[in-house]
Amino acid sequence: MLALMDFAAALAPSGKWRALVRELRRPFRKCARLRDLQTTRAHLRRLQGLRQMQGGSHALHAMLDEMNEAVRRHKRRTANYLATVRPRKTCRKILRLAQRRLPAPRTGDAVSEYLDRSQRAVRAACGRMESGSLKALHRARVTIKVYRYQLELAGSLGAGARPLNLRIMRRLQKELGAVTDLELLRRELQRYARRHPRHRRALALTRRKLERERDRRFGRVLAAAGRDAIVAT
Repeated sequence: MLALMDFAAALAPSGKWRALVRELRRPFRKCARLRDLQTTRAHLRRLQGLRQMQGGSHALHAMLDEMNEAVRRHKRRTANYLATVRPRKTCRKILRLAQRRLPAPRTGDAVSEYLDRSQRAVRAACGRMESGSLKALHRARVTIKVYRYQLELAGSLGAGARPLNLRIMRRLQKELGAVTDLELLRRELQRYARRHPRHRRALALTRRKLERERDRRFGRVLAAAGRDAIVAT
């Protein structure tokens, strides 16, 4: 929906479209912290089940208890916020704006120009990626995801097919998601060790393993992005 609305805002520039896009993005942003905590908790549970840490299992168990409480707390906050969201009202606004027809001859060109801008945004975001930069990793993944949605929508909006394979985009998006999740877990381990110095040594080995796995996956992402000309200018 957001990708389609971005198209609409590009085809018929209007402050109303941009305001609706911001309105739709807000609930996703409010849910982001809960999603990060739930993902980190799932990884922690897997780590605990592996039984391969050298003396780190007690520390992970204590951290998991703290993470469960954080998830419960953020669930309440998120549920309270979502209770105030009015999706029907937003949908009515979208439908009213969507009833305005666009001149058909210029639609294809406008979509193509917008896709060009999105592709440049993907290249720029991929070029700024760093394995330890959560913000840059997240930005690259989201930019790739949005561009993939736009490519899938483009055919129905009058734009010609793009040479970039959608399977490549999906694979890069998935790999970047894995790297982002590993970095999230590493940061949570670091924050927990800072608050609980007695567990610092026990968690150090686990954190180093996560860093190696993160860097290995990130190297694979960079190789795939370069090979498939995502980063190339």
